[in-house]
Amino acid sequence: MEKSGGSAYVYAKASGILGKSFVGSRSENLFNAQSLSELWEMVFNSPVPSVPEVLLANKIENEASRKFIHDYLKLLEVYSNPDRFLVSLLERIEVENLKVFAASASLSELNIPRFTDLGKYAVLDYKAYPDIQKMTKGTVWEWYDHVPSLDERQKLSYRLDLFEIKDFWDSLNHIGDNTRDALVEFYRKDLSIKNMIWALRLKVYYNMSALDIVQNLFYVGIKPCIEDPICGYAFAVLDKAVDSFDDWQSWHFARYLNPHVDGVVWKVDPVWIEQRFRADEAKNALQIFHQYPMTTATLAMYFRLKQQELNCIRAATEALRLGVASHEAMFAAGISVDVE
Repeated sequence: MEKSGGSAYVYAKASGILGKSFVGSRSENLFNAQSLSELWEMVFNSPVPSVPEVLLANKIENEASRKFIHDYLKLLEVYSNPDRFLVSLLERIEVENLKVFAASASLSELNIPRFTDLGKYAVLDYKAYPDIQKMTKGTVWEWYDHVPSLDERQKLSYRLDLFEIKDFWDSLNHIGDNTRDALVEFYRKDLSIKNMIWALRLKVYYNMSALDIVQNLFYVGIKPCIEDPICGYAFAVLDKAVDSFDDWQSWHFARYLNPHVDGVVWKVDPVWIEQRFRADEAKNALQIFHQYPMTTATLAMYFRLKQQELNCIRAATEALRLGVASHEAMFAAGISVDVE
């Protein structure tokens, strides 16, 4: 379809889908379901499949994931030559697929594991499993050419993630319309925050030194440094004491800190901070979606909003399966800033 006509169609279609999706304030409705069967009917508006209750949780998550990607691919196919950035959004999913296949192969599992089908945008040869070398041959991950040992998997996963982030950043900075600056800033902040949360997790949970943390950061330039577009936030927390609230009060993101009560031992909580950021991020994505209609931002923010919906569906499913209180599940999903 001609680009201008295609953009108008995609915006109208995406708006219609989002209007019926569990995004924004509607996401809270997911956590009102009293059973997995009720949640299925709410999400898919179809009869509950005839499977045991213990299997329904997985079926909900798998079907929600499949539908998310299926709908995105249908919108992407409207364009005869979609912006490279919109295709690059799928690369993260294929990287996760490769990790799943490598993990299964390292455990000598013969059956092909469950993965997310990207249709014509898939580049891995999934039928070649468990031969990892054949799976990656001719792709940008051709260097991932063997079944990794358990000790290797973490290092290779980091290399996969770093390659994907660099490629994503490059495609982001080559967006071909007037939304490039807005999207670069949105994703720069997103990647910077994820990098910072990762640094905090290493600092709080693994007691890593600042030097060791830097070696595990992600970056889009030549090396991880404070000047790198996505490293600044992470470097800002490296020298702060994790158990000193006073050390954090002047922090740029102090408003996202977990509460401090006088006389009570306090320690910075990466999970709390991450959930506060996620709650804001969904609002920003919806704002950009409406601010830049019929542009690259339409599908980019649609993708992000549907990702958040998928996270909420998974959180609601797990809450019902494990008997977790709805307010705790909402906090875990990043749609509530309060947890009792």
